[in-house]
Amino acid sequence: MVSEDTLLAALGNASRRRLLMLLATFGELCVCELVHAVDLPQATVSRHLATVRQARLVEARRQGTWMYYRFAREVPSWVLDIVNALQAGPAGALYREDKRRLRAMPNRPARCCDYEEERSS
Repeated sequence: MVSEDTLLAALGNASRRRLLMLLATFGELCVCELVHAVDLPQATVSRHLATVRQARLVEARRQGTWMYYRFAREVPSWVLDIVNALQAGPAGALYREDKRRLRAMPNRPARCCDYEEERSS
């Protein structure tokens, strides 16, 4: 079990919150999709994903050359509540722009599994 301090520290960065808001909406995304959506360098996105993965907020799976991330099954519900509430707060405008960029991304990778394309709008 991860401590509350570790979970809150992982949520303490705006870029990580943006990534988590996208995962909360789309269910599972490839690193390339996250990079495109948040318009940050791949190394920066990967570093933030490593942090939230160490906090056990997300889990990854490899499909060929692609790495996909989604919320971990054992994430406390209060963490999901926080991430979902952020979408309606001041961070919501930036998140909506991230979501718009993701939807406009050309050549998004195909998925082999039954994850939802988008959970909510």
